Amino acid sequence: MQPSGPRGVVEKASVRVNVTAIIDSAALNGFHIRVVGLCALLIFLDGFDLQAIGYAAPAVSYALGISRPMLGPVFSAGFAGLTLGAMVFGLLGDRWGRKTVFVLCGMVFGLASLGTATAGSLMQLIAWRLVAGFGLGGATPVAITIATDYCLARMRAALTMIMYCGFTLGGVFGGWVASVILPYGWEQLFYIGGALPLLFIPLLIVALPETIEFLVNRNADPARIASILARVRPGFTAAPDVVFVLDDQNAGGFPLMELFRHGRARRTLLLWAVFFCSLLALFAFTTWLPTLLYSEGSSALQIVGVTAAVQGGGLAGSLLLSPVVVRVRPFLVIAVGFLQAALCLVLFSRMPPVYPLLAGTGLLTGICFVGTQNLLNAMSAQLYPPAIRSTGVGWAIGIGRIGAIAGPSIAGLLLALGFTPPDLFLVAAVPPAMAGLIALVLLRSLRLANG
Repeated sequence: MQPSGPRGVVEKASVRVNVTAIIDSAALNGFHIRVVGLCALLIFLDGFDLQAIGYAAPAVSYALGISRPMLGPVFSAGFAGLTLGAMVFGLLGDRWGRKTVFVLCGMVFGLASLGTATAGSLMQLIAWRLVAGFGLGGATPVAITIATDYCLARMRAALTMIMYCGFTLGGVFGGWVASVILPYGWEQLFYIGGALPLLFIPLLIVALPETIEFLVNRNADPARIASILARVRPGFTAAPDVVFVLDDQNAGGFPLMELFRHGRARRTLLLWAVFFCSLLALFAFTTWLPTLLYSEGSSALQIVGVTAAVQGGGLAGSLLLSPVVVRVRPFLVIAVGFLQAALCLVLFSRMPPVYPLLAGTGLLTGICFVGTQNLLNAMSAQLYPPAIRSTGVGWAIGIGRIGAIAGPSIAGLLLALGFTPPDLFLVAAVPPAMAGLIALVLLRSLRLANG
């Protein structure tokens, strides 16, 4: 590697250029912000659509003549799609390219959201939520992979968490839109949720680059890789026939099997268990929250306020944890966060139906629960090398969403058996406590693996 004046560095053709080292040594610049921002925008729309069914549930129940317990299968259909989408699109992201799959996910959930607005029966509603969940499920792991691949190592967790804040902001925005739109018909909420991602896709196609790690593993044109590296680290240049390599080059195996090879089996299974426990409770809580508050006598405006407080707390928690994980072991923060989330849910279950108390407790629950979940999402990508990163994140989230499928249906069953809303909130405190304990075991496992 020889200097070439102030404009950059020229690499000899015989030199193997380590792409990972270049990305990790780059200073944060506008290119990083653009990549993270584009991912955050689609995740924002992902959060909007996913939360929309929760906000619209009371109106949908009334309009279509669906009893409250029967909303459980509707919620679970969406989560079934989320599970399949995360697993399928996670694998495809490592095979077809992260950008290609990311755009495809936006198209799927955009069109399915428009379809949801046309549903006239319970079965149609279930079918459309299944397809929408399929697209939504794939967007998250691929976005996390793209952000992780381009972010410099020392800021990777923090930037990925900030990117994922788009999901929480989308949920908050969905609550505000719901408060304005629902009086004109629940369908309008899904028309908006479907149109926005479809309008956004052309920008993604033009402005979002494919990840360098994927291009290197696929032996793409070196000139194309060099062009992207010049934006990652301004001034970088390389000879046309230079050989680009990664710290963890693709071994050529089937990505799913690679999650269990080279000592990764234990961390993979523990990570899946943390995701399963956390998402079982989180999605049951956030999905049923509007309906349960409505049954306790809260007004529509108060329901939006409490649910927005939970999502706003998640945003605040993500921003608060971003600088912490730079200095403290991330999985220690995750363990403590989930244990605190369990205590918050116990506190929420004891709150009288007084709006300021519910909103305040909801804010605290969002900080601990949603904020910690966002950190877990960000950190999952860093447990795997680039070649299998999309698969690793996708399957961790997918396995976790098996819990998300079960959670709303279990809550609906308990509701049908006579459990009161406070009882359900108390039961929901158990899984995050388990997630915190498992995260401590994973932390110890990672310490032993790293010596």
